[in-house]
Amino acid sequence: MIAVITKGVLFGLLLAVMLGPVFFALIQNSIIKGFKAGIYMALGIAVADTAYIFLMYFSVKLFENNDTVSVLMGALGGLIILVTGILSLRKKTVRLEDQKVNSRNSNFIKQFAKGFFLNGINPFVLLYWLGVMTLVTKSYQYEQNEVVVFFSAIIGTLLITDFSKVALSHRLRAWVTPKRINIMNKIVGVALVLFSVRLFYHAFEHYN
Repeated sequence: MIAVITKGVLFGLLLAVMLGPVFFALIQNSIIKGFKAGIYMALGIAVADTAYIFLMYFSVKLFENNDTVSVLMGALGGLIILVTGILSLRKKTVRLEDQKVNSRNSNFIKQFAKGFFLNGINPFVLLYWLGVMTLVTKSYQYEQNEVVVFFSAIIGTLLITDFSKVALSHRLRAWVTPKRINIMNKIVGVALVLFSVRLFYHAFEHYN
């Protein structure tokens, strides 16, 4: 089980450094509206991720006894992660704007909803969790309790890192330069491409 937790934490760290729109929105929101607003937004992001994980788990389990669907889902999961990796490799850099803090806008419901919907309406998030769930159930072949531990480790890691981003938002604004963003995107992209290769291999092996 330690190995499962370790993989979950490592996967969570990988996701945490993916510099997509949610990352920049969280940092920007924390800088403009204060610490509490950032924390509330981070909670909304985590709940959206958790909802997608549950949805993808039951979707994958629904077809687990169908070999044809299992092969197709393995291939689809690999394709999703591959595309995500390529997009990360090709991602353009974004600058954080200089803004002043306005803590009056740290309403819990408003900021929570902002994080939830910003993460939830992104179709790539849904597809990405489908790819990860397929990797876990088809390639790693985790049992149900191991799946729970794995994704709990991911969400826990994401929450800790997001809270850290909020707390260090002003310093991160100075640290997140276009050059560093480009390097981190390349690292994440390569890692995701390697994950996709494993899924493609598993789908091919299962097909044979």
